[in-house]
Amino acid sequence: MPSDERVERALEALAGPRAAFRSAAAEAADTARAILAARGAVAGHGAARASGELGAFAAGRIDADRFAALFEHDGDLEPAAALALERAASVLTEVAGLGAAAHRASVAPGGDLHAAAISALARLGRGFGAARVADLARAGRYRAAGHEVWLTAFRPARWNRIERRLAPPLVLELDGAGLRAGGLAELLDGAQKIVLVVRGPAPPAPLVRLVTPGVFVLQCSDPSDLARLAVVDGPAIAALLPETAARFVHDPASGATVAQRLRVSWLPAEEPRAPLGSYSAAQQAEELRQLADLAAAGRAWAPAAPGAAPPEADAASGLPPADPADRLAAWLIARADLTGIGGNGGGQ
Repeated sequence: MPSDERVERALEALAGPRAAFRSAAAEAADTARAILAARGAVAGHGAARASGELGAFAAGRIDADRFAALFEHDGDLEPAAALALERAASVLTEVAGLGAAAHRASVAPGGDLHAAAISALARLGRGFGAARVADLARAGRYRAAGHEVWLTAFRPARWNRIERRLAPPLVLELDGAGLRAGGLAELLDGAQKIVLVVRGPAPPAPLVRLVTPGVFVLQCSDPSDLARLAVVDGPAIAALLPETAARFVHDPASGATVAQRLRVSWLPAEEPRAPLGSYSAAQQAEELRQLADLAAAGRAWAPAAPGAAPPEADAASGLPPADPADRLAAWLIARADLTGIGGNGGGQ
């Protein structure tokens, strides 16, 4: 399946979080403009004018007398604050109108995945920054020197708990050689959703480094599997990888233990033996071993989903593959060093 199609499928899977983010920005924009209208009404001395200025936004939702009274003790906005509030409202309106493409970014070959993710989320996060600017301007605490930059970019590290629950989802395209996923751990908070669409060869288990009790983690090759992200309440990350990579899901909602949360449906038959960009064979093998060990420790190996194509027969024997649990055991034994075990204990 072409990369562009996979990206479109990923963006479709994130339609819910995208809509929630836009809705929050639209509501904040309406509120900022309502504040500006009410300030103008106070200057004109009249709740009736406030009602007219607020227009459709006020209908059935805002008591014009009480709303105008909120600002009577403040008087008019200072010119700099009024301008900041206007700009904040404009940014919020712009963010509310963003299409799916705004939630898509690409990492150039040799680029830094972590830096690309931070940059893309900071651009989207300017909606949060604009809402903060609007609040500061209304309260008379806006300072251009420290706050104006928030209207251009607002990094995830600055987001508060509520903002993290409204985190804008992100789809990142990148080469498999640049898939250093560990650095994304700091972003997986609140309800942040990230999908990695991987081009070309990739390490077999790069997302295993992100498996922690509260994070939904998915490695798959079929974009239809991404539908699971729509019902995840917390942070989630998924990677669309080549079919040669391991396939697993770690779902915090499935239980309190790793055995309940982790399901591995496929492990490569052999460990990587060649580097992939700056990703050494040893590093790739370590990640694959970690996944296998987690699966073995929790007895979490599970067969492929219903309807999936059956695995090919064993190349050496021509027989159907062993039971998944036996296959996992065989994989673990194959990578173990058994030198010196056995000896003359058999009594031949």
